[in-house]
Amino acid sequence: MSDISDPTDRPLARTAIDNAVGELIINRPERRNALTSDTITALHEGLDALIADPEVKAILIRGEGGAFCAGNDLKEDRAPDHFDRWRAFHAAIYDSPKPIVGALQRFAIAGGSALALACDFLVAGNTARIDTSEVRMGMAAPINTVWLELKWGAAITYRFALAGQPVAGPELVTLGVAAKSVPDDDVLDEARAYAATLAENDAWAMTTIKRGTQHLRGIEGAQAFEDRVTAVQQVQQAVPRD
Repeated sequence: MSDISDPTDRPLARTAIDNAVGELIINRPERRNALTSDTITALHEGLDALIADPEVKAILIRGEGGAFCAGNDLKEDRAPDHFDRWRAFHAAIYDSPKPIVGALQRFAIAGGSALALACDFLVAGNTARIDTSEVRMGMAAPINTVWLELKWGAAITYRFALAGQPVAGPELVTLGVAAKSVPDDDVLDEARAYAATLAENDAWAMTTIKRGTQHLRGIEGAQAFEDRVTAVQQVQQAVPRD
């Protein structure tokens, strides 16, 4: 992973490995782990490194400092290819041969909600929330839409992306979006334990199950995921605004 840093020379994202679980950590706690263009690049590079590491059998995504992700950093200028970087990072998540667990602490807002929804498994705090708030801001959120429809269908897509209201841990479990809802202080430990349990499984079998599921969906590989996001984006952009 290359050293992409903020002005204080701290990496914008970092990785750690413990007992076959690789952690991908958004490292901007002072900004509630909000995303900049360079942060997305750092996360993508970190994910690639964990996927390539033969020691890693499962991946955990979390935010530093006890919060998951506040979405795009509205105080930072975005690179012209910001969305392209974001779409490519999500495509890499989709294409990961290794299972990915998200540790949902406190909140996942807007772009942060897309990252939480991208995880194969989510461990959420009882008061933590996914807030797909884009619809309240007049935004279409194509990546949220793609993940929601792919995994849970139209009804859940509407519940999150169309209603646009926060959904907390216990309801996330009821809807099948989160695997577990636990006391807020226990989220990281429980997510690490969940990832460690996955890492006990046979790596080849987990990869083939993921690949077989993608085949049944008819969306195989990173490029197919990117194409789906682009198609949704084109449809959304064709709808006229009053």
